[in-house]
Order: sequence, then structure tokens, then C-alpha cells
Amino acid sequence: MNGIRLSLSAGLLVVFLSSAASAVKVGEPAPEFTVKDSKGNDHRLSDGSGKFIVLEWHNQGCPFVQKHYETGNMQKLQKEWTAKGVVWFSRSFHRRPGSRAT
Repeated sequence: MNGIRLSLSAGLLVVFLSSAASAVKVGEPAPEFTVKDSKGNDHRLSDGSGKFIVLEWHNQGCPFVQKHYETGNMQKLQKEWTAKGVVWFSRSFHRRPGSRAT
């Protein structure tokens, strides 16, 4: 069931990004979206208006992702840059290397 939900979420994200990308113009505001954090709180893209925003998508099954998270490198970067006012949205996908979403 989680695999279906993840695939559906990933599919919807691709559709959203592809349709949004065709409507986005350089210098114009990005399309609005809302995400929930791990505590269930909503966060809108516009909440970070005027700030630098990092949109991070990663696969926990990827050896490069594992390396940077297991060594604390990414957490250090997140802490450093959010302290400077950067808004950091992170979305994790859990797949083994070589596996395919169904």
C-alpha cells in the first residue's frame, strides 16, 4: 500500500511539476504549493516569499544520499543555511537502488 501511495505521490508530483514548469517564466513568482511537515503542520511556498528556498527530493536507498546523511553532511548544511534564513523543504523517497516504482 505504501508503494502505491508513494508511486501516486511521485506521479502527481511529476504532473504538477511538468504542468507548472510550462507556466513558469523566469523572473515570475513560482506556482504556489502547500506541504505538510512531519508534525502535520502546513507550509506554503509563499511563506518563504523573498527568501532563498531549497527544494530537496532524495531517495534514501541511494548510496550517495546515504553517505551524505549518515556522515551528517546534509544535516549540517540544512542547519547552517536555515540559520541564515534559507527555507528548506525536503522530501524523501524510500526505494532500493535499482528498484522501480510501480
